[in-house]
Amino acid sequence: MSAVLSPLPAADSLHGPLSRLRGFESLAREIDDAEVQVRGVLPPWLAGSFLLNGPALWDLPRGQYHHWFDGLAMLHRLRIEPGGPVRYRSRFAQSEDYAQSVAAGVPAFGAFDTPDPISLWGKLVTLRHPRSTDNPAVVMSRIGERWIASTETPHLLEFDPQTLRTIGRWPFEDEADIDLMSAHGITDAQGNYWNVGTKLGPKCIYKLFRVRPGAAQREVLGSIPVGAAGYTHGFAMTPRHALIWETAMRVQPLGFLLTRRAYIRNFKWNPGSGSRLHAVSLADGSVRSWNIAPMMCFHAIQAWEEGDELVAELCTYEDASIFEDLLLDRLRSSVAQNAVPRLTRYRLQPGQAEARAEVFGEAFELPQVHPKYFGQRRAGLAWGAGLDPAKRNGFLDRTMRLDLANGAVQTWQRANAVQLEPLFVPRPDGGAEDDGVLLVPTLADGDEGSVVGVLDAHTMECLATLHAPQVIPFGFHAAWAG
Repeated sequence: MSAVLSPLPAADSLHGPLSRLRGFESLAREIDDAEVQVRGVLPPWLAGSFLLNGPALWDLPRGQYHHWFDGLAMLHRLRIEPGGPVRYRSRFAQSEDYAQSVAAGVPAFGAFDTPDPISLWGKLVTLRHPRSTDNPAVVMSRIGERWIASTETPHLLEFDPQTLRTIGRWPFEDEADIDLMSAHGITDAQGNYWNVGTKLGPKCIYKLFRVRPGAAQREVLGSIPVGAAGYTHGFAMTPRHALIWETAMRVQPLGFLLTRRAYIRNFKWNPGSGSRLHAVSLADGSVRSWNIAPMMCFHAIQAWEEGDELVAELCTYEDASIFEDLLLDRLRSSVAQNAVPRLTRYRLQPGQAEARAEVFGEAFELPQVHPKYFGQRRAGLAWGAGLDPAKRNGFLDRTMRLDLANGAVQTWQRANAVQLEPLFVPRPDGGAEDDGVLLVPTLADGDEGSVVGVLDAHTMECLATLHAPQVIPFGFHAAWAG
């Protein structure tokens, strides 16, 4: 077990010893092996590891991070044995950023909304090879059978999904020349890892690349030159295309090279630039593009093909105010989130310059569909974390099942709780699209530790709850290792 600083909770954010807001505090510890209490009955087929990733350390002795997205990453594992016990383990990701920041007692690298502490002279010295954080606090993916964690910089940190031990950075040996990268890579059925990187410059370039299992090369399959690239957190795929959305949150490349500004402060909301959707052919790298109204977007529900038409369903925002909503001091104070996502379906037709947009829902984020559907065929159902559209609650507070055809919604909700991304785990050999369970991390007022709800994905009935031995800090995404 590595040495860990004793975090310092922000005194002005504590609203009682058992508040749900503890999920935004630096209170988590590394735990080697602990029992998880199970209340209710788990499905007998449910066996594997529920892996969670996210920020866990925002407060250091001589400095703090400013944004939810900033905190140093911790990995968590709930191992569910068939018909047996559930065990918990947690480890901080041993990134270079973590090692230097813990040793210094102050952030050692710039983060999403925390400035880079390096001097301007230091920035000039590293101009040819700009430094960036490797703190992998967002997503977990696979390259073949090897597991990686990532953020929005071009570093992948490999880890062991059983022990959560950090193995090290993925040893890229190529000339892909990528400065920024989507946090959400996509692993296909063959174990290939796909992602979108951005090369900064007077003209920016989006680059769709693939990493084959065991390989150290990023194969660039398609490039899209643009003026000022948009903030890119994710993308979508169909069997024949990658779909890249270009938000109106536009990069200022010189900010990354010549200033100490935090990551997101090198982007500027520019609605006059509009937004676009690009389809990159996986066969030959050719690109088709469509104009759409200016928007911000983190996540896709799905994308599919209907003949020659491409369709993408995205969780979009009208502007960039969501970034301010997620500042740490606002979240710790339970200030209501102002930005509400809209579910937007874009139809991309050949020969048309403009995409056709259809809004079909709102207040739904962190979407999930059956993994065999994502990127392969149209799903009829999605699950996600929901907001109160009336903004009577400050944060995500419900789990939603959404019928994508008729808009019907079913909801599961714990009282006075934060409810994060639901992970859909299909039943082995199950037939129906909703034949499986949802694993939902939650924290309610009065909980001693985090509570994972195990829901029937069809009925949204809670079958069991898993009671972790500590508060698992609020993260973003999870994965299932069977």
